[in-house]
Amino acid sequence: MIGSWRLNVAFGGFGGILTFLISLSNNPLSTTLMRSLYAFLVFTAIAFVVRFVLSQLLSPVRRTETIESSLDNERGAALDLMTPDDGESLSEMMKEQWADGKGEPIKGFQPLQPKRLVSLDNPNPEEVVQAIRRLTDE
Repeated sequence: MIGSWRLNVAFGGFGGILTFLISLSNNPLSTTLMRSLYAFLVFTAIAFVVRFVLSQLLSPVRRTETIESSLDNERGAALDLMTPDDGESLSEMMKEQWADGKGEPIKGFQPLQPKRLVSLDNPNPEEVVQAIRRLTDE
């Protein structure tokens, strides 16, 4: 169990003294002493129960395991987080990305060349009408 029997007695003494001080002003001395003794016993029992419960909750589980089950429990306990060195394959992949797909490297920057580029500065009225018609039909 957690702690020692002195902890039980100290907690019981605290309860007995507290009861004695509270009860002294309202009761005769014999009644106060009797209630203090009962409080001491009750507080000591409460401390014992609390210590017992805490020791059961906080102590590691004691099992009698066989050798086979302990070996089974050890499997998968270690995790290898090392990754293989893929430096060459990564460099090859990057070279392929820089290539055209045909094995020939792309030379410099090549801007996109769309098939048809429409400007909004000087719109063609026919194109605007066609666009509106297509949008209203859909």
